[in-house]
Amino acid sequence: MKKFSKYCFVFLFFLFLSNIASAQLVRFGLGGGLTSLKSPDAFVNSIENNGLGFSNNYHLTAIVKFNFPLIPITPAAFIDYHILRGSGSRNSNNIETSLNIFSIGVEGELIIIPLPLVKPYVAADISYNKFGDLQETSQLGSGSQPGMTRYGGALGVGAEITALPSIDLDLSIKYQLFNLVGKDSNESNINGITLNLILLF
Repeated sequence: MKKFSKYCFVFLFFLFLSNIASAQLVRFGLGGGLTSLKSPDAFVNSIENNGLGFSNNYHLTAIVKFNFPLIPITPAAFIDYHILRGSGSRNSNNIETSLNIFSIGVEGELIIIPLPLVKPYVAADISYNKFGDLQETSQLGSGSQPGMTRYGGALGVGAEITALPSIDLDLSIKYQLFNLVGKDSNESNINGITLNLILLF
């Protein structure tokens, strides 16, 4: 009897999620884009200029948007995975660098003008950012610095574009502050711009 009740609960739960999704109250999105760090110089400068070469890299993203007709703001929850890589030479040594940032957060979107096929919006994010180990490898060996966790935020603009009856394109650009809260006393700001392309279902 307990097993039967458990299976019934699971079935009803997934049925509930299916009904919500079919009613377009919840939409799921997958995509990615460009991660372009703007500071600090130690991250942005090329390896030849004593930096890490993380100026232009990419990220993967997943998002869930909740459409509530009675409120003007569209809440969302997202996961971003920023993959930062650099390569170059310094003092005749070939060097490769790597750092991953895992971000999980919430977002609020306010539609500016609800047009029939295009819905431009402004957005604000709050995120929890987990920095992985900073790796540096050369002919002389390899080294790493331990990761850290910080809280960040972002501001941006974007637009949802109707591509097919059941699929929308979500294009956005955001200014990211990866370590807005929780910095050490001598820690530089880690900021950047992200360009995002997401398929919404």
